Amino acid sequence: MSGAGTAIAGKLANQLYRTKFWQRSLAGPAPDRVLIHPRCYYRKSLAEAELLLMGRFRLPGGDASARDGSPFFINPPSELWLESLHSFHWLRHFDAGGSEPVQEHLRQLIAHWVRSYGTWQELAWRPHVLARRLITWASFGRLILTNSDVLFRSRVLLSMARQARHLSKTARTAPPGLPRMTAAIGLVQSGVCLPDGEWRMNKGLHMLAEELSTQILPDGGHVSRNPETVLAIASDLLSLVDAMVQRDLIIPATIRRALDRMMPMIRLMLHGDGRLALFNGGTEGADGWAQTLLSYDSGRTKMASHAAPSGYQRLACGNTLVIADVGLSAPAAVSSRAHAGCLSFELSAEEERIIVNCGASLLKGVEWEQAMRATAAHSTVAVADTSSAHIVAGRWALRLLGARLVEGPTRVETKRSENEDGILLDNNHDGYAKSFGLIHERRLFLSHDGADFRGEDRLVPRDAATPSRRFAVRFHLHPSVKVARSADGTGALLTLPSGATWRFRADAPLDIADGVYLGTGDAIRKSHQLVISGLSGATPTTVKWALKRANGREPEHAVH
Repeated sequence: MSGAGTAIAGKLANQLYRTKFWQRSLAGPAPDRVLIHPRCYYRKSLAEAELLLMGRFRLPGGDASARDGSPFFINPPSELWLESLHSFHWLRHFDAGGSEPVQEHLRQLIAHWVRSYGTWQELAWRPHVLARRLITWASFGRLILTNSDVLFRSRVLLSMARQARHLSKTARTAPPGLPRMTAAIGLVQSGVCLPDGEWRMNKGLHMLAEELSTQILPDGGHVSRNPETVLAIASDLLSLVDAMVQRDLIIPATIRRALDRMMPMIRLMLHGDGRLALFNGGTEGADGWAQTLLSYDSGRTKMASHAAPSGYQRLACGNTLVIADVGLSAPAAVSSRAHAGCLSFELSAEEERIIVNCGASLLKGVEWEQAMRATAAHSTVAVADTSSAHIVAGRWALRLLGARLVEGPTRVETKRSENEDGILLDNNHDGYAKSFGLIHERRLFLSHDGADFRGEDRLVPRDAATPSRRFAVRFHLHPSVKVARSADGTGALLTLPSGATWRFRADAPLDIADGVYLGTGDAIRKSHQLVISGLSGATPTTVKWALKRANGREPEHAVH
């Protein structure tokens, strides 16, 4: 169905959901309890819980305060923020601090939600939002229902039952990708956690099997190519497994196989600090989140070095690690957070990140989000200040299609070879062929001891008539890295927090510019970037560079 058709169908459905006929279809027995409380595998933060108690809601989509009343009454910073609020996913932060006053505060917020939105409301009852709310209320049922009065308890349980019935009818209308996966898992979870839910559970399991087959690639990556999405889905699947184990139910093989594929993918995308590389809208992830999930990896699968379906390569030699994006853009329907970072890479040594991508903006608004998706925010080549793929623009296009990525590379080729000297990646993409008649080729080499990392970037014109274009090869540095320029202007000395030093060299003049880093998705940190600029020509233009672990120091001029 086209974007316009989907929008019209959505409006018609919303009209239906308001009717008495639809509301009567949600009637049924009120459950007397939540049968089990599945474990939540998302990370929790006492600091975030304290902010929430003070009325500050730092949620995906923005940062807003409700110090003098309910957060449901304030002007939301974005639609995503409002979805995050109504999902109650933030409730998990209170799990470690559930004193009686805290419980009472949460009960008041939930009671307000049930009074104001418990019948139906378009955004609050979107399938993926509703599913996340059911998952959260079931997981933290003890926190919100223990010591509550009978009236509150009965209203919450009745609301959960009505929401579950609505979800059973609407789960498949959730947007493709993670929202539809969340709807499927929430439907199964509602059937497991609430009485008389066997029919919903079986219906949800059928849908979940379809979504796992569609969304989880053979290498365990997600079709969106967002590494953090893999963590989110794995967390929900583990929670579902925990719920089914508590009920002595058989775990479907489709779920176990999906988790077995996803765990090696999580390992592949981790730096030495135990957190994720920054690609395609993902953040580093909360500290310890990935390790918590990997502790449940029953297969203990060997570390993968590449993930062809997902389009990532991992070069690990000595204590040095390179993770590179060598894949096509995500399918348009699931690319609303995807980045134009083709052939970008990140470099770390032991637990210290050196060269990074800029990250993703979750709380800073649309302008920051779009800036972080651009090619210039990645450690790769940008031509004519243009991204290798473009974000849908225009009010009507955005409304119909969302902020999806379009007109990206149609061909990305990569060849990996390994010998006693090290690992070589030979890559190219045609993201600039249509616009500028140029092919970007990038060769990366990491020596066997990890002390020598070299690269070569080439812009190859299709023919002699291809116009010259300005280009920039960018290397974004992690904020913790101190950089000092070499005397000849073609190199720099990079000093890591541990005191380790790396020397960068290029065969062209090197600029050191200001940069930003949003690795956690919320805070904006100042950083630096190394930039090699040039002009393409009628023949291939080549830039060679190298980054080597330094044994000594040379005269340099510090960058402040």
